[in-house]
Order: sequence, then C-alpha cells, then structure tokens
Amino acid sequence: MSIVPVIKQMITLSLLMLTGFFANRFGILGKDAQKWMSKLIINITCPALILSSVTTSQRLESNRMVLVIFGAAIVYYLILPFLAKGCALVGPRNRRSEYACMLIYSNLGFMGIPVANAVLGKEAILYISIFMAIFNISIFSYGILLLGGTGGDKLQFRKMINPGTVSAVAAVLLYLGSVSVPTILLDPITAVGNTTTPLAMMVIGASLANGKVRDLFTEKSMILFTILRLLILPLLAWGVCQILGVQDRLLAGALILISGMPVASNTVMLCTELNRDGDYIAKGLLISTLASVVTIPLISMLL
Repeated sequence: MSIVPVIKQMITLSLLMLTGFFANRFGILGKDAQKWMSKLIINITCPALILSSVTTSQRLESNRMVLVIFGAAIVYYLILPFLAKGCALVGPRNRRSEYACMLIYSNLGFMGIPVANAVLGKEAILYISIFMAIFNISIFSYGILLLGGTGGDKLQFRKMINPGTVSAVAAVLLYLGSVSVPTILLDPITAVGNTTTPLAMMVIGASLANGKVRDLFTEKSMILFTILRLLILPLLAWGVCQILGVQDRLLAGALILISGMPVASNTVMLCTELNRDGDYIAKGLLISTLASVVTIPLISMLL
C-alpha cells in the first residue's frame, strides 16, 4: 500500500500526542486528568468504537472467517510467549520477565485500534477486537504469572471480564447474528466512539511529559528491545504470513500491525497492582511509543 497516507495519519496522531504533551506541561492534563481520561477511553469510548465499527463494517465472505481469526489470535498468544522468553535472554538478567512481558503485550486499545482504523479501514477493527479479547485473557492469566514471579499471585479471572472484552465479544455476536442496531442507538455510540483516537493520543502524549525523555536513552537494553518490539516482530509476522500463504489482507495486516505496536500500558498498571517495580516497563512504554511514530509507516509498507 502507499506509504503517503500512513505518514499523513502518523503526523496527525503525532500532533495529537504533542497536544497532550503540552497540555500536561501547562497543567491542563496532569496525572489525575490522565487517570480519569484513561478510564473514560478504556471503559466507554473504545468499547463504543468497537461496537460501532464492527456492526457497520463490510461483512466477511462467511462467518467461518470469524472462527479463523479467533484461531489465529489464540495461536498468536500461545506462540509469542515462547518467542519472547527466548528474546528476553538478551535483556538484563534481573529484568527478563519484564522484557518478555513488553514483547508479548502490545498497545492494542490506545494505538492498535486507531492505527488499524486509519491504515486498514474500519473493517479491520473486527479483527483487532477479536485479538483484544484473547489479549485480555492472556495478560490477566499468563501476564500475572510472568510478573508475579513467585507464582503466589492468583489468576484474575474477574479482570478478564472488562468493557474491552465484553464489547469485543458483543460486537462479534452482533456481527454473527447479522443484528442491525437501530440508528437512534448507533448514532450516539458512533459519536462517542469517534472520540477515541484524539483522546487516546492526547493521553499518550501527556504520559510522555510525565517523565524525562532524555533518561530513556540511558537504559542501553532499550535500544535492542525497541528494534525487536517495533521492527523484528512485525517482520517475523509478515514472514509467517508469506510462508503460510495468508490470503486475507486484513488478517495479515492486523497481525503485522499488532506485532509492531508499542508496549501496552496495561503492563505498567499490572506491575503496580502486583507491587512490582514498573519503572523499567514504563521506560519501554515511552521509548517504544516515541519510536513507533517512525516505525509504523515503515511496517505499513509490508501491508
């Protein structure tokens, strides 16, 4: 596909992030505001975007394709931990669990959905939504075991049931049932969902302003990590799609984009909840988000 529209979209997203950055610097979008905006996005606007996009998207050739996407998502999150564990061996010995966690879990909600919507079209959100459902199951099960370390932390089954997962499953069920949502309901849902991209990008920009950007580059292990996270993984995904002969452009595109997204913000919140030092993952989140402005247009050339 042409890289020009992707570059234009990334410039738009970058300007939105820059708006959030300066909003933080001028005291408008501080940590408390970011916290509440994040809740708004995760619990309301992103689920609304999923519901509106999936229920109005062009239908697939058959409903069997939905099962194929589910299967691809399950296989993806079963294989990736083994790959991440191997890659983590190049990271700091005392940070290998965090290193692997950052490689497995990418930012599907805040960046994945807006970018997929911009690069592949709203039809791709059905694919991302299915991957998000499996992502939530994985991060609140394997992610906790990975970061818990001692194994004393229980799987948080209740946390697997959240607005993101529920909206993704609901959207798929509505899609499979060919349910037509009344306009009187769909219009406000669409209006709320359309705020996801600008709000999410501004929150990411504001979060970048929380730390000192120059400190990110003192962590040498982050250089190789960023290359792995944003370039090597999507290249591997592209290679696998080529070898397996994946014909569905949206499935291949979703796999490549998901593999090339920056670190998921959920990982930092998980560290906080497990009373684990989250500074290392926070650095990975910030530097991968900054670098993704350049790398996403590059990997889009593979689509």
